[in-house]
Amino acid sequence: MDEARAAARGLLALLVGDRGASRHFSFSRAGLAGSFIALLVVTAIELVATAALGGGGMFGALVQQVIVYGAVVGASALYLRQIGRNDALVPFVVTLNWSNAILSLAMLATILLGLTVLSFVFLIAGIVLSINIGRVVMTLRPMQIVLLIIAQAVGLVAALLVLVMLFPPSAEDLAAIAAAARG
Repeated sequence: MDEARAAARGLLALLVGDRGASRHFSFSRAGLAGSFIALLVVTAIELVATAALGGGGMFGALVQQVIVYGAVVGASALYLRQIGRNDALVPFVVTLNWSNAILSLAMLATILLGLTVLSFVFLIAGIVLSINIGRVVMTLRPMQIVLLIIAQAVGLVAALLVLVMLFPPSAEDLAAIAAAARG
């Protein structure tokens, strides 16, 4: 619980751009393991809540989350290796895991309370966190942060392609997409 409280303080510090935000996270092996445990616990809570609310199968949702997570971390690792900053990977993964865990819990709470209008706030928070994790935790320069985000976007596109191959849309899904595109 102490690690979770410290990570929450670190997340708030990252949101406001505090240069000392890194001190709230443990980048040791134990800290990395703790961040994965938090992410796995929150993912389990999300999957159970989604299934309870009639959101579909838990296995498919888990596969989707694993593919997207793997694409973001994999693309980030490849980029960091290209620029010779492998040292920044563990701090990135730790802060990413804690950010995902804490924001996912907050988002789940807002959905359960019927406050889905706050989704936009979470989108903005995610963008701010992405930039500040690169700037404050990973100590990347501005252009490196831009390129990291581009690499992550490419990873997400690759993940989307894999997901479409694994879970092809039905005829009804395609019709709904076409209708939405027409306006």
